[in-house]
Amino acid sequence: MDLIRFDDMKRETANRLKTLYEEAFPAEEKKPFDFMRKLEQEGKMEILSLMEEEELIGLNINMLAGDLAILDYYAILPEKRSGGYGSIGIQKIMDRFRGRKLILEIEKQDASASNAEQRAGRKKFYMKNGLKETNLFVNAYGTDFELLVPEGSLTYDEYKQALSAVLGRDGFEKMKVEQI
Repeated sequence: MDLIRFDDMKRETANRLKTLYEEAFPAEEKKPFDFMRKLEQEGKMEILSLMEEEELIGLNINMLAGDLAILDYYAILPEKRSGGYGSIGIQKIMDRFRGRKLILEIEKQDASASNAEQRAGRKKFYMKNGLKETNLFVNAYGTDFELLVPEGSLTYDEYKQALSAVLGRDGFEKMKVEQI
């Protein structure tokens, strides 16, 4: 599996990636795609397709801030799920950021949430694939998240500084991020 930059994708692949992005994430958690493309052109974000030969498997969108990266969005096409692609893709991403601090946000575990089973499954998937708990929890866009890393430790200040570096002060304030 290869990670291909948005600018290097064929038009059809880029369109399918945008459709996957729009369908895979809740509206309140999505950033405008044009805004992410602008950040990508500034070197603060990367939009990648997960490809097997010429076939789109999924997407990976990362925020980049010095030696920190935040895995902002990760999704596998519905018809490709449960085929091992998610694990292969996450390993490729962790390899890409080896030697840098990679941060992943997942919805906080909440047994009373309408998607509690889905949240538990996601956490189990990421833990099985080498991510570790940081015991840091944040609220952003009105959603509670747990922060995971593949190695090392993480402070709330590191996370906050990475977001601010990428999104700027105004963008960070719009997220309404706070530690919980």
